Amino acid sequence: MTSIGEAVSRLRAWGEARDWKGYDPYDALNSPAAPALSLGTALGRRLVTQAVKLSPANLRPLLGIRPDWNAKAVGLVASGYARLWAATGDETCRRAAGRWLEWLEQHHSGDASGLAWGYHFDVQTRFFFYPRGAPNTIATSFVAQAFMDGCDLLGDERWRAAAESAALYLERRMYAPGGYFRYLPESSDLIHNANLLACAVLARTGSGPGEAVERALETSLRAQRPDGSWPYAAGDVGTWVDNFHTAYVLESLALCKERFPAVEEALERGTAFWERELFLADGRPKNDLEHVYPIDAHCYASAIDAWLALGRVAPARRTALLLVERMLAPAGYVWFQEWRHWTNRVPFVRWTTAPGFRALAGLMLAERDDADLDRPR
Repeated sequence: MTSIGEAVSRLRAWGEARDWKGYDPYDALNSPAAPALSLGTALGRRLVTQAVKLSPANLRPLLGIRPDWNAKAVGLVASGYARLWAATGDETCRRAAGRWLEWLEQHHSGDASGLAWGYHFDVQTRFFFYPRGAPNTIATSFVAQAFMDGCDLLGDERWRAAAESAALYLERRMYAPGGYFRYLPESSDLIHNANLLACAVLARTGSGPGEAVERALETSLRAQRPDGSWPYAAGDVGTWVDNFHTAYVLESLALCKERFPAVEEALERGTAFWERELFLADGRPKNDLEHVYPIDAHCYASAIDAWLALGRVAPARRTALLLVERMLAPAGYVWFQEWRHWTNRVPFVRWTTAPGFRALAGLMLAERDDADLDRPR
């Protein structure tokens, strides 16, 4: 059986061989043929995106889509290296983390409000369209957390200013009058995982007025259902409950708990729901409340990070071992999705391999810390 350390080494080797450039499940609109294939319509863009995403064969080379860097992926990679350095003391990881944090500082799409990041492709969802590079709360939050890992794990205070600048952008451009952090500067949609990811950034950096974060937390806490779950978004079109967005919510609340202890009761109910309803008996993460399949590698990685944020190392390890056993390709990347009778083996960086690298490195760090606590003083 492949150990966690061996898996991390294989993921690292695969990523470094490509300088962490890669494909993405949602990059279909980067194809030169996309305008014609989509007929220039929102529905057409969604259909093209989903067709390329779900194809068991990688259609991207045929469609002229090139591997590229993605800011969120680079943030995950930088966090992974920082965690790995803290776990092992390997100086090459420290240098790699610094290199990618510098890249993120130089390749942002923010403005005078602060630093911010987006994706390297146009995005069309059921909610909205946004163009390549447009800042969004998800990418910005994960990158901000990477800068804080640079401070806390590498012990390098030069990265604090970048994290605080990202927090300022979230506060100034993403905070909506209704008392929540929106996904895009021009959007009014309340998407709970995005709102809470932003709260976690401001809580961890200590930035922004506490009352703004308290209001945003209260907005999503009020939306928690009696069973402990959260809908994806407010309104009739965002009622579903899935695994990895719930993991984002729980990890974010766990990061907020020290500064905002009032979240603890909701966090406990949410964790109980997630553990009870969104995992199979063997520990694999279900796709959502209604469907087991496809079991997505992103659910594995997000679950590991959520368990670690909750201080639950044992289930984090069980999930990690399942990820390694079922989703780690012999070539060293993480497969995309496990369906009932087949597995989609297309390689992705932002969605599978970078999250897997960060999560498994985080587990190595948590287990090292646990071992240190167990040593006689």
